[in-house]
Amino acid sequence: MSLAPSKCALCGVEASLKCAGCKRVVYCSPEHQKKHWKRQHKNECAKPYEIVQHSENAKLARNEEVGRFFLATEAIPKDTILFTESPMVIGPKWNLDEYEQRSAIVPCVGCFTDCQLGVYRCDRCNWPVCKPDCPGLVNANLHAIECPILRFGGGPKPRDDPEAVLDYYRYDAMLVLKCLALQIHNRPLFDQMMQLESHYEARKGSQYYRDADDRTVQYLLKNFLAPLKKQEEIQGKTVLPVADAKTLHKICGILEVNAMVIPLTNGREICGLYPIGCMLEHCCMPNCFYTFDCTKGMKLTFKAGRNIEKGEHLSTTYTHALWGTQQRRDHLKTNKYFSCSCARCADPTELGTYLSALRCLGVDGGGCSGYQLPIDSLNDASDWKCNQCPVQIEADQVNFLLAKIGEEMDDAIEQKTSIKQKEDMIAKLLTFLHPNHYHIFALKHSLIQMYGHLKGYQTPQLSDRDLTDKIGTCRELMKIIDTLDPHSFRLSLYAAVVLYEQHTALLEVTERKLKAGASKEDAAVRKNYNEVLHCLMRAKQVLANEMGTQQGIRLLEEIKRATEKAEGIIV
Repeated sequence: MSLAPSKCALCGVEASLKCAGCKRVVYCSPEHQKKHWKRQHKNECAKPYEIVQHSENAKLARNEEVGRFFLATEAIPKDTILFTESPMVIGPKWNLDEYEQRSAIVPCVGCFTDCQLGVYRCDRCNWPVCKPDCPGLVNANLHAIECPILRFGGGPKPRDDPEAVLDYYRYDAMLVLKCLALQIHNRPLFDQMMQLESHYEARKGSQYYRDADDRTVQYLLKNFLAPLKKQEEIQGKTVLPVADAKTLHKICGILEVNAMVIPLTNGREICGLYPIGCMLEHCCMPNCFYTFDCTKGMKLTFKAGRNIEKGEHLSTTYTHALWGTQQRRDHLKTNKYFSCSCARCADPTELGTYLSALRCLGVDGGGCSGYQLPIDSLNDASDWKCNQCPVQIEADQVNFLLAKIGEEMDDAIEQKTSIKQKEDMIAKLLTFLHPNHYHIFALKHSLIQMYGHLKGYQTPQLSDRDLTDKIGTCRELMKIIDTLDPHSFRLSLYAAVVLYEQHTALLEVTERKLKAGASKEDAAVRKNYNEVLHCLMRAKQVLANEMGTQQGIRLLEEIKRATEKAEGIIV
């Protein structure tokens, strides 16, 4: 049982007015209770879980790094909606890749639709828009938040070269500015946002801090906030009470730790801050998942991904399920400031998938049938040991090898390598990596989509051997996916693609058997056909939670057409 709360859930002052529904939160006044109900608590009150502070019940926390967490107070069935929540603020991604920073195709400041720099602009602040009358320009939750501040920017000069134009329109700084501008439109919401964890002290001196200072903080101060401050002094009126570098850095930290990536139906990604959603703790094998509703202001919905027992912590994941343990843990330590020690991270084999395992080269390169695994996967400096022979390798050697392979993988992705090049790369990597290694998984997942679709490799053009290999690869990939995501709510797109490609190869094999004179009642034909229908049916099921993504919608349409075709062949 957690201790009774003593501070107002909205403003944090000492309080004693309890919520009559759940008795779990208190308020300093009826006004704050009403505001908190509309903003947040209506999604939490009388739910099958409670929010617990680590300091209130240390025995319930998994480790000292867990602060607040959600505790199931009763059994929760799979697919139960745990809560829905509207974002505090949404905007362009705060962590754009370099190629995104240099792109002339940018998100409209009103609705995030792709638009070309230099075509249409907001007639108030001159930032690019999709069309002059975009509804988002006057929306109080979208461009209207930051537009008054952007007007203080001088903008690029008519004779500026393209690089100078791109340097002025820094979309990765936009979300920080939106957060800062909340204090103009909704000061209580701004104060609530500033209470989110920023790890300000831990970030100081880090590369992330330096990058944020150069790319975002100094840029906003120089171009918009300094001119605004000057006008405030001239007019003797304060518009932004807080607009200093430290506050901007805290906002950068808040976004780094708490922002969630929102996939739009147009294929673009934006970010949002969700005060409840960011409280769920991380686990590499989570029991919850979330979706966004782009038709309702990017409303967030959290659901139970599987049946959850009473007493379990509700969890989500802050990393990619197909990253290896070292990748996941490095990401969490660097971006979220904690180390994960979940069951998957603690298991050197990653639940028997060997997703990070290296092939053992034996003594003096004499060969070995075993695989190198970390002796202690929760220790970043741990040596690795073969599971078949006495050979051990140091952590530095492992890191050096994986860094080199990572560079080759990045080059392969950037250069859009051919089927032959990918196959050669897999053959090369199998000298050093387990066949299930995440790098090889990525290459195989790419290959099964190339075989059957590229010119000269259309499905009818594939040899019987190619089809057999493709089917075998798909089955191997699904075995890994089913182990890492047994309830199909994290890797649903990956699974759907594999299942779809598996069906295409199986169907081609079936059609060839029929053309060769086999009967529709032939055992091999019926077996293949049943597997085809199983693949399509399961792919459709796993896509149920991907209808908010462009890829999910398109893939489902293809699966429906494929099902009709498959049924027409045998029936």
